[in-house]
Amino acid sequence: MHDQAWGLIRATRALIAYIEENQVFDKLADCGCGLYDQYRSDRFDEAINHARVAAQTLEEELDRG
Repeated sequence: MHDQAWGLIRATRALIAYIEENQVFDKLADCGCGLYDQYRSDRFDEAINHARVAAQTLEEELDRG
């Protein structure tokens, strides 16, 4: 189980890094001039932050014992 937990931490961090480095958005807004404004919804940002905190918490647990 220990190895699977570390794998989950690595995968979660890789996914978060990909989302941030590649500027992944889940919403578009029509600016009215043929352009679109891309942004992240609050729900998407919360999910990203929750995953980041959960990975950190799990890593701290594993380091403790």
